[in-house]
Amino acid sequence: MKQQQQQISKNEEQILVSSYWSIFFERKTVILCLTGFFFHFANANVLLVLGELMGGDNEDGSVKRSAIPLIASAIVLAQLTMSVATYVGDVLTKRGHGRKPLFLAGLLTLPIRCGLIILWRDAGNSYLLSTQILDGIGGGFFGLLHPYLVNDIAFGSGRFNVLLGLTASCFGLGATLSNLLGQIVVEKLGHAASLTGSLLLSIIPVVLFSCCMPETLGQRGKLISSKEMTRVETMRSSSGEMV
Repeated sequence: MKQQQQQISKNEEQILVSSYWSIFFERKTVILCLTGFFFHFANANVLLVLGELMGGDNEDGSVKRSAIPLIASAIVLAQLTMSVATYVGDVLTKRGHGRKPLFLAGLLTLPIRCGLIILWRDAGNSYLLSTQILDGIGGGFFGLLHPYLVNDIAFGSGRFNVLLGLTASCFGLGATLSNLLGQIVVEKLGHAASLTGSLLLSIIPVVLFSCCMPETLGQRGKLISSKEMTRVETMRSSSGEMV
């Protein structure tokens, strides 16, 4: 009897592990992948353009010596801000604030940042450098909420790792294409055109996530279909009758 119960428990675990396709084509999965792809597609190139705007060239065409410390300062400022934003986001998450508003707050920093860089591109390095605060806020909230969202979607399916890898791969693909295509635009059309393209692209994830992604807080385990749960309950009932 004990062996039968162990076998039933093992079968239940197998049933509750969802197929890869059910995870990949889950609506929330697709929306999260597309949101992250377009966010990084718009975002990754911005730091490169910002560094080029702050550094500039000398009259003889050589890069100014101030370029390296300015770019380093931009990276450090973003990382420091990201640390603070991650802590604040963690506190808000523990207090029960939803995933969607916090993630949207991170997404919204990108179009604002692009717009400010375009507006301040001739205003001085201090103005341009200050826009990295928005980069840190966006990166902090995005990085913090990403695993939360994946866990909410994949909870109970047995596919957390594969979903985390899938979403991260989409984000990385977007960042790679951003650096490649963004610099091609800079070379052909200039910095303003590249930043304008990033600005337009950054609106896509905001609209997509706000309109199509439901709040996932408190919705864990919804991927397990009613049919699968019925099969589990049937097996449990049969086990009870056998006892």
